[in-house]
Amino acid sequence: MTPKPQIKNSYEDSDFEQVIAEIEEMDDECETISATARGKISGVKTRKANRIKIAKQELNIPTDVLKAVLKQRKLERQLANISAGIPDDMVELYADAAGQFTFLKPDAEHPTDNAAQVAARQRAADIQKVTDEEAAAGAEALDQLAQVH
Repeated sequence: MTPKPQIKNSYEDSDFEQVIAEIEEMDDECETISATARGKISGVKTRKANRIKIAKQELNIPTDVLKAVLKQRKLERQLANISAGIPDDMVELYADAAGQFTFLKPDAEHPTDNAAQVAARQRAADIQKVTDEEAAAGAEALDQLAQVH
């Protein structure tokens, strides 16, 4: 196999330098814009943190619950965007499949629960199970102590 011939320099050095200078200037401009945006974002995040504190202190809204609902709503917007990307003629098919294959299905007692409510009910049930197990273990330990004395 014969090696390919080397490509010769077919550009002017000054043109190459000009292109590099322009691109580096654009990179600098991007960094300046990003730095400005980071400063603005920092201000918004500070206002957000203050609002969360005020919600807790003045309105008695639990911070963990507020943050969880905000995350849930963000996820719901993502789901809406997923649905918006489905072709018009497949929306009903998608709705059926999304319900059929959902990870968090409502149960018979709560058929209208959304996914977040299903997850919360499952978490509550898990907590209750652990609490019941700990109570049973504690009662057993007390019974054993009572038998010793």
